[in-house]
Amino acid sequence: MTSGHNHGKALVLLALLGLVAGACSALHRIPVRRSDKYVRTRQSLMAEREHVSRKYNLVQSNSSTSTNSTSTTPAGNYSVETLSNVLNFQYYGEISIGTPPQNFMVQFDTGSANLWIPSVNCYSLDCYNHSQYSSANSTTYQINGTPFTITYGSGSVGGILSTDVVTVAGLKIRNQTFGEAITETGAGMQESSFDGIFGMAYNSLAVDGVQPPFYNMLTDNLVDTPVFSFYLATNGTSVASYGGELILGGSDASLYAGKLVYAPVSNQNYWQFQMDGVTLDGTTLCTYCQAVADTGTSLLIAPYPTYVKIVSLVNQEIDCASLSYLPTLTITISGVPFQIPPSAYFVELDGACTLGITYIEDIDFWILGDIFIGRHYTEFDLGNNRLGFASVNSGRVLGALSLWKILSLAALCGLWKLFNLQN
Repeated sequence: MTSGHNHGKALVLLALLGLVAGACSALHRIPVRRSDKYVRTRQSLMAEREHVSRKYNLVQSNSSTSTNSTSTTPAGNYSVETLSNVLNFQYYGEISIGTPPQNFMVQFDTGSANLWIPSVNCYSLDCYNHSQYSSANSTTYQINGTPFTITYGSGSVGGILSTDVVTVAGLKIRNQTFGEAITETGAGMQESSFDGIFGMAYNSLAVDGVQPPFYNMLTDNLVDTPVFSFYLATNGTSVASYGGELILGGSDASLYAGKLVYAPVSNQNYWQFQMDGVTLDGTTLCTYCQAVADTGTSLLIAPYPTYVKIVSLVNQEIDCASLSYLPTLTITISGVPFQIPPSAYFVELDGACTLGITYIEDIDFWILGDIFIGRHYTEFDLGNNRLGFASVNSGRVLGALSLWKILSLAALCGLWKLFNLQN
């Protein structure tokens, strides 16, 4: 073997290893655990409905008209936060607060705009079951002291505002104000698999005018583009602990099929947009109806009159063996139909299958939770005030970084053999 060949091999190895290293720096993935705390029951389903009801206590007015558009994925590096999945209800990931870092599991919620976690000064039973923040143990803590209260379902969270370094997916937000919860009430919080909430709605929705974390990421130039996106893996994936990914700064085209279909945001509080229509078994449930994409909700929630139509077409509870005989729910957005089979809009409870579509009184829009987002990759484009949707890539069971490593190593082995054959 000549020195020239050896030099060539070394260059190829360095180039491919550089590509792998480049992928690692672009995709910041944080492994998370899958908790077995949450068990879906009728009681938990009712608690979630109440939780969502309180979260959407302000009726949104219908506005704006949707337009048809498609676009390519934004260019540039983006950061990835790996999510965990508990029975397709609680998707959460890890962040850290303070210096040295104190770790917390948070629910990334596009239906709210505040970040809060339990305080070490909280004496509620709910707080004892979760990780607690200690300002005294952080050298970067900044006092604020403003009181805050947020109501969730049958309970509430209250405490004071504080400021500290918040790290998510390897990105450090230097001066993030968040809620230190001193009181937590409600069984929903006590039994939750996550410690707190990481709000990702518009800043106009934030309690006390606190700037949401993603806005501060943009201010600090931590992400290339004002875009984040969700891939929520359902229970059928081959990697049990893999619940999906939150990607900050763009979208990962390997996670969805085709191009993203966009709809403009019609009300910049929640991530609200206009659907062309919704149909079930040939029956039109609504046309030009408003909807909110909410990663903090597992269900599909419809206005009450629409819900009445739905239960007139399908029973609220059936034998799970009969699911294949039920019709597909079709949601049309910007001229493109997105289908949800009965196996997705029914949920298994106590040995039977119960309708995963419910209602909240006095709202006139749909809430598309994980039943929809779990089947459709969803991009939240803050820069252009629009939402993008595409069917998830069903063959996708590994993180993009793992796949990149596999392909790079395969290419490396192939080139190595090629060089050896030339000698």
